[in-house]
Amino acid sequence: MGLIPDTDIEYLSMGLHLHPQKLYQEVSHAVARSRGYSRVILGFGLCGGALRGIRAPGCEMIIPRVHDCIPVLLGSKTTYDTMQKNYKGTFYFSGGWVEGDHMMIPEYERSCVQFGPKRALKIFRMMFENYNRLLYIHTGHPRDKATLQKTREFAEILELPCQGTEGDLNYLQQLVYGPWDDRLFVTIPPDRVIDEQEFLSPGEQVCVQGC
Repeated sequence: MGLIPDTDIEYLSMGLHLHPQKLYQEVSHAVARSRGYSRVILGFGLCGGALRGIRAPGCEMIIPRVHDCIPVLLGSKTTYDTMQKNYKGTFYFSGGWVEGDHMMIPEYERSCVQFGPKRALKIFRMMFENYNRLLYIHTGHPRDKATLQKTREFAEILELPCQGTEGDLNYLQQLVYGPWDDRLFVTIPPDRVIDEQEFLSPGEQVCVQGC
């Protein structure tokens, strides 16, 4: 997916998702540095409320209308909602999540070194006791086979089944290129703050796996 001309990109550590306050601070600083642009696009969902209160710079700010990144990788919130309804207790993985610093599998490997394999296993099985399966989303990751295998090995450690599903990059392409349909994206006017309520449907509550 090629990027449009005259676009600057800034990446933040995936590990920040484990520390919502740090994620809020880093995104806030990145957005504040973005004055002078005609538009800012955030490749985040609401992320467990970590983006609540972030102020758009002197231009509009576009954010996917999702709680976390999983619907974006699956292509739509509808697909995600259907999966959640049909198979509860799913924990999602992708190639990026497997390789990302401080994400679940690297954290398990570090815990084995820090606490020893037996204690690390006990901790992580407790963390996953309410999940029934791991689901790997194929996104065209360049090391898809290797990251899928790592996910399968992690599932065996947790004694959970590991399944796979094809992702869909259409939502991500729309995020980059537009058009930014209000049904799919939240548009924050210049100098306004992100309001969590804009991401919720009537009667809906925020409930994510930890983004």
